[in-house]
Amino acid sequence: MQKTIADLIADQIKKLGINSVYIYPGGTIAPLVNSFVSLGIKIEVFKHEQGAVYAALAKARLTGKLQVAMVTSGPGVTNAITPLADAFYDSTPLLLITGQIGTGDLLSGRKVRQRGFQEVPTLSIVTEISKLALCPSNVNDVIPNLHNLIHTALDGRRGPVVFDLPMDIQRSVAPIDNNTLIPSQNSNVFNSDHNDIQAISKSLMQSKRPMILLGQGALQSGAFDSYKKLCNDFEMLVVSSLPGLGSFDGLDEKFLGYIGHTGHEVANLAVHESDFLLVLGARLDVRQTGNVIDKFVPTGKVAWINNDESELLAPRVRVDWKINSDVGFFVNALISYLDKNRISRDKDWISNKIEVRKNQADDNYPINNTNCIYPKAILQKINEFMLNKKGVVVTGVGSHQQWAARHLDYGPNTWSFLTSAGHGAMGYDIPTAIGAAMTIPEDHMVLCVVGDGSILMNIQELASLAERKLNVKILLLNNRRLGIVSQFQRITWGNDDGAGEFRSPDFVVIANGFGIPARRILLPNEINDGVQWLWSSLGPALLEVHIDHNADVVPMLLGGQMMNEMWQGGRNGP
Repeated sequence: MQKTIADLIADQIKKLGINSVYIYPGGTIAPLVNSFVSLGIKIEVFKHEQGAVYAALAKARLTGKLQVAMVTSGPGVTNAITPLADAFYDSTPLLLITGQIGTGDLLSGRKVRQRGFQEVPTLSIVTEISKLALCPSNVNDVIPNLHNLIHTALDGRRGPVVFDLPMDIQRSVAPIDNNTLIPSQNSNVFNSDHNDIQAISKSLMQSKRPMILLGQGALQSGAFDSYKKLCNDFEMLVVSSLPGLGSFDGLDEKFLGYIGHTGHEVANLAVHESDFLLVLGARLDVRQTGNVIDKFVPTGKVAWINNDESELLAPRVRVDWKINSDVGFFVNALISYLDKNRISRDKDWISNKIEVRKNQADDNYPINNTNCIYPKAILQKINEFMLNKKGVVVTGVGSHQQWAARHLDYGPNTWSFLTSAGHGAMGYDIPTAIGAAMTIPEDHMVLCVVGDGSILMNIQELASLAERKLNVKILLLNNRRLGIVSQFQRITWGNDDGAGEFRSPDFVVIANGFGIPARRILLPNEINDGVQWLWSSLGPALLEVHIDHNADVVPMLLGGQMMNEMWQGGRNGP
């Protein structure tokens, strides 16, 4: 039997080492589904396109390898836009295959709104949120296009690509002569001049208050031992960006937390006061630096290492060196230039910052209160259960996201942290948690921390979770409020219409309806038993925690503030 183009694509995907694809079924991808199944590639079906693509992103983030998601044309494409943007802004390698109407209609030249049923102009829609998007117009273009897309997704700064496949091309007979060379899953860059490394090493050696900032690029590079060696041998304190959490041991006393808009106050203060900042794989965007860009590290030098040259060409803040390189390669090269016997640090400053971090002042609450649960209290109890265990924490987007980032500990080979950072998409939570649980070892746990607003965006995926009986524990922090938006409105305008009173359904009943055990706790004296129940449950479980309605993320870096001037609470602005 002659192979079809769909068969050929499936064969190429399998040779890449991909053994499962994530889909929501539809007519224009049916030929591909059939070809994948015939080759033994597992079809993971979700309840919504967002769910399928987010699950694929989880596996891509945790393994560092390209994953494949597949949706049908029209609404399938438009439903996949949000996770596609997530992959683009958080540098996640993804091949999104979209079905499309036949080439006869596509190439007809008819100037009408829609040339076929469930058609949308996919390439026009996705071009700005993907590294590359292609639609072959004949069978001979398919395999060269596929290889080009795979290479692009993995080259330099990783990201998503889109393959828009007309239905008739999928079903066409494959040409006998085709290129079966599969691009490598690994592609790194190292462009570093000897004089630059020498100058950076000299500045670092002479500094009194040096800092390391680890971004997601540092996490993806995976040179964790090298970051630790740089920190320990050369007496440097460490911070991360929000998506960089997990690139350094959160229990190490030299790790001060993450920086930026909702970061740890001591981390922001230390960066502001440092005299040398080594930025490894972070974007230095507004959520990290604030918008007072002329006062970022005002008295220090900044060396910025990033594998995305386009970012380096357009810095928001002053930087002294810009190096286009994989950060792991760069750090190993830098260490060879350094001499730990020639450093002289401000030990009092370093000790002070370590002591402040130990006190964990962020989001403080009245400890003697017995009437309501505060977010920090429940998360600190969760953190006790996480100690000496391994797994993945996934969050939605909102106040709960920031609290989970602040008050849980992450690190290489302990707990990974997955969140929608650049795109900030509510609904990231449940489907990503499912994808994570499908990826990690069965004896590891996935903790999904979510708010009452974010969970409703993709709550249908509780069905996907229940069907698979995965070890996902959902901690639902319910403040009956769209917290982070409400907080912004209150600070800025003194009111929070539309966000301050957010009516929630009965989440326990809903979870039970999907076949997932669930409980609710309301008071501080219920925390220990509630967390114990959640942690010891077999398979999926949901614990709804009613937290203080007015709990804010405090402190917070507001517009017009330098990194040492974080807002400390109150309702009338900074």
